[in-house]
This record gives sequence, structure tokens and C-alpha cells, in this order.
Amino acid sequence: MNNFGQGIATGKIILMGEHSVVYGKPAIALPFNQVQISVKIYKTDRPITISSYYHNGLLDEAPKELFGIKQLIQIVMVYLKQPFFGIHVDIESNVPVQRGLGSSAAVSIAVVRSLFDAFDVELTQEKLNYFVDIAEQIHHENPSGLDAMTITSGKALFFQKDLGQSVISLKMDAVLVVADTGKKGLTKEAVSEVRKLWQDNPTVVNPILDRLEELTKNVKNFLENNEVIRLGLAMTEAHQLLKLMNVSDEKLEKFVDLSLKNGALGAKLTGGGRGGCMIALVKNIDDAIKLSDLLRNNGAVSTWFYDLKEIIT
Repeated sequence: MNNFGQGIATGKIILMGEHSVVYGKPAIALPFNQVQISVKIYKTDRPITISSYYHNGLLDEAPKELFGIKQLIQIVMVYLKQPFFGIHVDIESNVPVQRGLGSSAAVSIAVVRSLFDAFDVELTQEKLNYFVDIAEQIHHENPSGLDAMTITSGKALFFQKDLGQSVISLKMDAVLVVADTGKKGLTKEAVSEVRKLWQDNPTVVNPILDRLEELTKNVKNFLENNEVIRLGLAMTEAHQLLKLMNVSDEKLEKFVDLSLKNGALGAKLTGGGRGGCMIALVKNIDDAIKLSDLLRNNGAVSTWFYDLKEIIT
């Protein structure tokens, strides 16, 4: 059995604007090329099967975690005028699932790319965005589209829902450390609870969202002008604001505090929160290695870091 289609997608990191982006505020996201998902399509003479983190076997028997991907495959096959039969979908990933690193968007993007590649049909950016948005609507409540846009572009983006995005030209002499708490983030639940908090207490939540908007706009300038110290301070303040909306948790707080007490210029959760990952800003690779080791010794299941100057602009 030979593979006849392949699609690849990377992860992403939200630097600023988690949750507030859902309410029309801007966000900044970075491509996270250190992790990626590869999907291969194989020809078969049987009903559609899938191999993945969640399930190996018939797609029709896949668990609820793959419902969005199942729906996506069905819709794409209809569009391609292909029978819902006769392929095996092999998903290989080193993107930790439900950690705020864009795994759901990445797998959707890789699946769409692989199916179009398998049947030799040109895939436009517009069509890719359309199909991925379908899956993201299933995976998340009211997704902003930020994850998919960042991953498909492969560039640092300043993004605002319904207003589009612009590429940020980074000039940062700094390094981000990314630490995985090992706990699955609860993005859909966190988004839902923030919405309830906003509906019940708009006079409390609106000023938080407004300040996150202001910080995100400031950070765009900091990134473009190599204002590393101010970037770190903005990150830490953003984390405290997110904490006020109850989207942090004990382990994220532990990693943020540990980072700030050991030389980090700033630290915050990244993604939906309630688990997932934390990011910390440090001056150079040597500091990143030291902090990465410290975080792993204190419970981080994985750490990554990369020089912000290496991000494609």
C-alpha cells in the first residue's frame, strides 16, 4: 500500500491576546516550527480507516475527539467528488494535544492538504481556510481563526477578527522558552466560562479586555523595535489579567512564578489556559537552556525554545 498524498502543518504560539481576541480585540501569534503534524493518505479497498493519537481503525468508529476531523474528511471528499471509501489516513504528530499550541488547527490543515494532494487538486488559501474553519467550529466555541491563519501563513501575525492580519517584522534580541505543564488545556470550557463571566459581569471584564487590547498593540511596537524589557513586562501583566478571568491554574502559576524568580523578563500562559503551556522571555540561548532545565526539573514534561530573530517575517 503506497501513500499518494501528504500534508504537513506546524504548531503556533499565542504571544498576546488569548481570549480577548474572541471579542474582536487584536492578538499576536507566532509560528511554532519546532512541532509539526504530518498526514499521509494511502489507497485501500476498504472503508476509510485512520491511525492517530486517539484512534486506530475505522473512521466511523472513531471517538468524539475525532468528530471534527471525521466531518472534515467527509466534506472534503464530497468537494473532491470522491466516494467516502478506499483510503487510510495516517496522522503522525509531535504537537502535544490540547496544550494551546494549535494541534487541532494543525491537524485540520494537514488533513486538507493531504487530501487535495492525494487527488491532485489545486488547493487555494481561501479554500484551505474555509475547510479548516469548519473543523475549528466543531473543536472550539466561536474560534477566532488565529490558529489557522498563523499556521497556514508561517509568519508572525498581528491579527484581529473580521479585520484581517498583518505580518510583524521582528527585530528581537531575545528567546522564548515554552514549557508544557503536561495537563490538557480546556480551551472550549475556558472560552465558554469567560463568556459567561463577561455576560454576568461586563463592568469587570470589559476593562480587562480593553487593557489586553492596549497591551497587544504595544507589544507589536516592542517586537518591531527590539524593546525586550517592555515586552517582558507586558507579557507578565497580560498573564495577571488572564488570571483575573480564571483561565490560569496551579501548575501554570508555578511555572510563571519560577520563571520570573529565575531571570525571566516576563512570563505568561499561552493558549486557552486551564492547563497547557507557559511561555517565558529570556535574554539569550544560555539563559533559555538554564530556565528550560529548571522547568523540567520542576515538573514540565517538555520544553522548547527558539530565538525570536529566527521567526520568518
